[in-house]
Amino acid sequence: MESCAINRKYTLTSILISSILCFVMILFYLFSLDKIGLIYVGETQKTVYSLKKNFLANTIDNLISVIDHRREARAKSMEKLVGRTAVAINLKMGLADAEFNDFLISFFRDNPDYSFMSVILWDMGENGAIYDSQNLAGSTWEGTLNAVVPGLSAYTILTHGERNILLGVSKTYVEELVKAEMADIIRNSRFEDNTYIWVNEILNYEGGPDYAIRRVHPNLPETEGAYLSTDMTDIQGNRPYLTELEGVKKDGELYFEYYFKELNSEKVSLKLTYAKLYKDYNWVIAMGVYQNDIQAYIDQTTEKSHILASRLTLLLVLLFVVILFVSFSLVVLIEKIRYGKSRKMLESEMNQDSLTKAGNRRSGTHDLSRAFKEYQASGRSPGIMIFDFDYFKNINDQYGHSVGDLALIEVVKAISGMIRSSDKIIRWGGDEFVVIFYGLQEKNALAFGERILGMVSSLKIPVEGGEEISLSLSIGFSFFKENDGDFTDVLKRADKALYLSKSKGRNQVHLLL
Repeated sequence: MESCAINRKYTLTSILISSILCFVMILFYLFSLDKIGLIYVGETQKTVYSLKKNFLANTIDNLISVIDHRREARAKSMEKLVGRTAVAINLKMGLADAEFNDFLISFFRDNPDYSFMSVILWDMGENGAIYDSQNLAGSTWEGTLNAVVPGLSAYTILTHGERNILLGVSKTYVEELVKAEMADIIRNSRFEDNTYIWVNEILNYEGGPDYAIRRVHPNLPETEGAYLSTDMTDIQGNRPYLTELEGVKKDGELYFEYYFKELNSEKVSLKLTYAKLYKDYNWVIAMGVYQNDIQAYIDQTTEKSHILASRLTLLLVLLFVVILFVSFSLVVLIEKIRYGKSRKMLESEMNQDSLTKAGNRRSGTHDLSRAFKEYQASGRSPGIMIFDFDYFKNINDQYGHSVGDLALIEVVKAISGMIRSSDKIIRWGGDEFVVIFYGLQEKNALAFGERILGMVSSLKIPVEGGEEISLSLSIGFSFFKENDGDFTDVLKRADKALYLSKSKGRNQVHLLL
């Protein structure tokens, strides 16, 4: 009996000791788990912040790359335009002085497509300007060149007897075109998590009232054109514009936080923002993400970690560490995937064919649908043109796809230089393109198509061995009609007109109504 009592006492003592040890270990585990959780949340917050910062900076850098590319492309297109204009004028060099003067002045004064071009017709004998489209001429020819040429993006000088002709396009005009294009791109870009890009233009780097003007702001479009002051504050008394100005002046870029109204909402929240100075335009290009969006990621991850932690035992401490590491890695991976999707979204919003820089079919479908709706509302139809290359397969087969690609690129560049900025050129598929001409009248369609054929025929595409090949197109034109159900009906007619051009020998243009 005594032995049993001792054994029972020993067992109870062992159970008590084991229970106490288990209880202590559980308390230690829970304490450690809480501490590990705090560390985990802190590291997760740092990682999410880092990924968000990288996303903001990379998105702005990508946009700046697009600006640089468009500036280069616009400058090249103006060089081609000036060159083609010079060719047209050279064809009239055989005219007598008076006739040539009348031709040149009428050519530029009466043609709105050339209203942006700087033209000076100078009489060397009289030492004065006969025609000066933009009032740029000075008292001497040499002085005029010295004053005007540095401000031109592209120019050429022609001579007719004692007359000198300066043709050019100003750098200011080219830059304004690019600024307008980029403003539209920024306004139409869409991102997740209520993020968007905005642009402020600095007028005075010293700050103060009216130091900058708001150029683009998708969240507050009604304030575009408003002047900004470095004295403006948010609801907490911060001066974000002053912080931004000092940061870009010092380092050209910065991250900073302030309170601002959320997109499509009256709610004001703390915002993490990245801003970078594009010095050529004095643009501060910025993008931000609201802190409550970041916290949502952190809260979601923390909740998952607590669910996993609750299922662990003292024997799975090592597994807990592994799971912690895996969960942490998963958050990083998710953010990288989301960042990659956001980058792809920005690229897809550009709506460009990657090879020719024409609109892609997705954007073209949208443009055609919009054009048809505008026609239904106004009754005014744009010209719809379809063209493709004659014997394009032979070019690819004989000279290789690289030559075929170059041919596509050069033709799109050339046609883009002939059309208005409001017109749309779309790569519909392969070597087939659709062009929307706003304001083109039916009576002028065939003549304009012939101009395009002539321009394309003048292109020379280099191939291996120092040779050059010529190109030709077949073109079909049509216009919207009252009984059209949608834009596909006009495409069918234009396509039939294209087939008619093909069947009658190619390098032709036909119109079907």
